[in-house]
Amino acid sequence: MVLNITSLYTDYRVNTQPDGQNPADVRRPGFVNIPKEIDTALSRDIKEMKENLKCLPEEVDRFDRRSRNLDIAEKVLLAGGMINPTCRRLNSIPKDLQEDNWQRPALLTGVAALSLPGDLREVMFAGKDIGNIFKKGSSCKFGGFARNTIANRYQHPLSFMKGTLLQPLAEKYKWLNKIDKTLYDTKFGSFVKHKLGIQESRYLAKIIGGKEVTSIKFAGGYGKKLVGRALLRIPLIGLFLATALEIPAIIKSAGVEGSFTDKIKSVGKQTLKSLGFIGLIQGGMALAGAAAVMAFPPVGAIAALVGMGIGSAAGVLASKELNKFIDDAFA
Repeated sequence: MVLNITSLYTDYRVNTQPDGQNPADVRRPGFVNIPKEIDTALSRDIKEMKENLKCLPEEVDRFDRRSRNLDIAEKVLLAGGMINPTCRRLNSIPKDLQEDNWQRPALLTGVAALSLPGDLREVMFAGKDIGNIFKKGSSCKFGGFARNTIANRYQHPLSFMKGTLLQPLAEKYKWLNKIDKTLYDTKFGSFVKHKLGIQESRYLAKIIGGKEVTSIKFAGGYGKKLVGRALLRIPLIGLFLATALEIPAIIKSAGVEGSFTDKIKSVGKQTLKSLGFIGLIQGGMALAGAAAVMAFPPVGAIAALVGMGIGSAAGVLASKELNKFIDDAFA
């Protein structure tokens, strides 16, 4: 783009003649020469602009490459989450980096490191399920799954600390076990159970490893069973941690330039985005994981792994669409 200064400022005309020479064709009626100091400043600014424009294509290419790389990484993590819980925990990092939210990926990586022993155990259990499918005499044949596996007809509460590097800490300080409960055992869970009329029966089930844990079987229609099991699959500590991971983004949103009203608007937008992200991710994993185990109880470990991966991926993609809707609504 070329800017014609004299077409915008018709009172001035650039004097390209040497000092002391002002030919008649330069000094026409209605025009005066631009003073030398202004002419020098304009020349300097135009030169700087040209230099900046030279760098622009390179900056655009670099931004485009970064965006493509993040898109590829997101697809790999979303797909990997179907078979690897660690990928599932990290699959929102590309989205965070695209939004220049560096704090959340750092914290997520730390949580994934703490959960690595339990994640590896989940993969190992899924591998055993796959092996059992092909054992001679197994009732878990493709196309004819037996639905009499007691361990998966009942849902035990998921724990945030068990199976992680935090488990020794929980064993040492018993009060940590008391707060390591699920959304099912909260006032919100009681409200949902009452409104939906969810009925339960409990018994001590022996889960993998020989340990006994109170498990719950739900009566009623499919929807009631699904919601009841999903509430048991959302550890309260994990929910609080997911909320805490959103705080840096909300704080950062308050630093937007503009008036106080602009700042309040920015914080409101980010708060809605964060709440939507938490709800979609946590709800997606819990519901999809519960639905998968209910559909294929003989291979519950595989079903839970794949179901939670699908739910997490769906939550990430849905949250991106929700963010666009929120941006448009606040535009």
